Amino acid sequence: MRRRPTALAASAVTVLLLSACTGDADADPDATTAGTPPPSSAAATSDPADEEPVAGGVTEECLLGTWRLDLAAMQDDLRRVLGAAGEGAVEVTVDGTTTYEFADGGAFAADVDSSSAMTMSGDGVELTSESRSTGDLTGRWALTGDQLTISDVDSSGLDVTTSGTLDGEDLELPEGSAEDAIEALPPTASTATCSASTLTLVMSLQPDESSEPLTMAYTLRR
Repeated sequence: MRRRPTALAASAVTVLLLSACTGDADADPDATTAGTPPPSSAAATSDPADEEPVAGGVTEECLLGTWRLDLAAMQDDLRRVLGAAGEGAVEVTVDGTTTYEFADGGAFAADVDSSSAMTMSGDGVELTSESRSTGDLTGRWALTGDQLTISDVDSSGLDVTTSGTLDGEDLELPEGSAEDAIEALPPTASTATCSASTLTLVMSLQPDESSEPLTMAYTLRR
């Protein structure tokens, strides 16, 4: 008889689906400490002054413009979040490109061509999941203090597909939809910190009612 996914597996799938839309990364899974975004090559050679956060953490002037997701950092943070969702060995990979654009006047746009994959072993089972996201979305952004919100999202131009297996058997996952990706691209509510070269958005998520809230950081570069 086919076994049902454990709570751990279900939580892992949920978190991965919420983080399906990511950008280019080719990070070594063991190269960084979980939860600590590794510096990109661009950041490593930039002026230290460029990394100093602006007064108050973020301003509209600092936020404006086009940013690309740092997937070396994102891949590491996904691994941390999935590991915190329960016991088990976790492997996460992401590939592709994703950019955010914050325009003067509050217009927001994201361009996505990305994929993510996860393998998790625990409780005597092995879970795999893959997601592919392509297209774009638009919306409105607003900044109140250091709290960034994205609203009025039009995701009609975004296509998301997902698949997964449990011990080699296909899982009956919900059909991939733009709604699955909106939570991660971008987070609709986050705490922002901005410098001349780096934008960090920190959001809170809860895989299920019995779980403690988890935090996830989205690191973007100029």
